[in-house]
Amino acid sequence: MSVSDGYKIQLLGTGVCLPRKQVTSADIDFQQGYRPGYTESKTGVKSRYYATTESASELAVAAIQQALSVNKLAIDDVDCLIAASGTMEQSIPCNAAKIHARLALSRPIPAFDINMTCLSALMAMDMAISLLASGRYKKILIVSSEIASVGINLQDIKTAGIFGDGAAAIILSACDEPVTVPCPQVLTSHFETHSEGVDLCEIRGGGSLNHPSKIEGDYQLYGQFQMKGKELYKLTARIIDGFIDRALSEAGLSLQHIDWVVPHQASAYALSHLQKRLSLPDKKMINIFSTHGNQIAASIPTALHTLMHQNKLKKGDHILLIGTSAGLSIGCMVWKWS
Repeated sequence: MSVSDGYKIQLLGTGVCLPRKQVTSADIDFQQGYRPGYTESKTGVKSRYYATTESASELAVAAIQQALSVNKLAIDDVDCLIAASGTMEQSIPCNAAKIHARLALSRPIPAFDINMTCLSALMAMDMAISLLASGRYKKILIVSSEIASVGINLQDIKTAGIFGDGAAAIILSACDEPVTVPCPQVLTSHFETHSEGVDLCEIRGGGSLNHPSKIEGDYQLYGQFQMKGKELYKLTARIIDGFIDRALSEAGLSLQHIDWVVPHQASAYALSHLQKRLSLPDKKMINIFSTHGNQIAASIPTALHTLMHQNKLKKGDHILLIGTSAGLSIGCMVWKWS
């Protein structure tokens, strides 16, 4: 979708929440019997956070409360809740309903999920902008809350070691005058799915195809994340150049116009490739991977929260939010800061 005329949204608040337990790569080395420095050398992650007693909906509510506090909003000021996560707290009901129940709303606002795995939050923002533009809702709350740590096998450290848990929330509204909060223009929103990569990232269990009632023996492997890293990297590298060119052309921009990149924190290799492709200096690339790992859908809104709190954004700056997800899907948005 091209919105090059620049539909404006208000960013009423962002918030994040990390679990209490910080797990360093040195901790994993000791736990798994690896030589010191092995996990960090293979993953690029120094530390990440793992939920122990916290549930995904608890983390979500904490992130929401922080986002609401930015402009002293109450939860009842919101009229739509979108949960945008790649993982489920349980199969049924949806994550949004579980979060809704914890928020103690005084009215039954709609709550629903959008799942595009790692791109869930970005797609939720795209859908929310359309809903705001239509006048259907006034203030939309988006929250991504991920507990990846329950579905990883630390013996496969190259895959498991990159993930971390966490939640991030963002509150959007239409841009009404007078403007007292950030009000970026959305110049373009572009998504593609290249399903030749459908089996490159997967958790095989949890659905009807490999339901526990159909599986004899140990079900644990069906609940663990599996990734064909080399194949995934090759496919992503092949499609990303044309994708970026198409997206920027929709906005009437080129790479030279991009001031900041807020990427999905997929992996150290993915971030390095993207930065080289964009010829971007370190200071313009929001890279929190070494201290957070890959937080699935919470990665992009957490990185956006980080950028906003650096107080470096200037009026007229162009921000590229971009990422990939299982499927294989790729998506981006371009904002002009104002």
